[in-house]
Amino acid sequence: MKKLITAVLCVAAGFAALPAAAQSLTTQQQATIKQLLSTYADKAKADAAKNKTTAEPFSADSGRQLFMKARNWEGNEEPACAGCHTEDPAKDGRHASSKKPIRPLAPAANVDRFTDAAKVEKNFATHCREIYSRDCSSQEKGHILTFLAGLK
Repeated sequence: MKKLITAVLCVAAGFAALPAAAQSLTTQQQATIKQLLSTYADKAKADAAKNKTTAEPFSADSGRQLFMKARNWEGNEEPACAGCHTEDPAKDGRHASSKKPIRPLAPAANVDRFTDAAKVEKNFATHCREIYSRDCSSQEKGHILTFLAGLK
């Protein structure tokens, strides 16, 4: 029962970020974000059960910390999500090596973001390996998505 309550809290915490930005998000973005947060909460709950821990509720603050934090990568570089997407993901970014422009990552600032769950998963897989040299956990994805969904 305790694990079920934890999973419900994770999903509820992720959804709590949506109303603040809901006026800025399209119906498709809202649906995709809710679907992803639900999936991440279920996976985080399963991972926590395997590790005999509890999954924490998704938080925009934790997501912001993950987004801003530079991680040691292969070599001397220490990239962070914010390295390309800027410290304000509602603004345009620039790829660190190619210098190619990147449209805003925040869904409120870019109606094309977070409309396709498969594309979101593909981007998490690619970029988490670049930044963390591993896949992101469902818990980390939930935090980051909650942060981004709450931006105006």
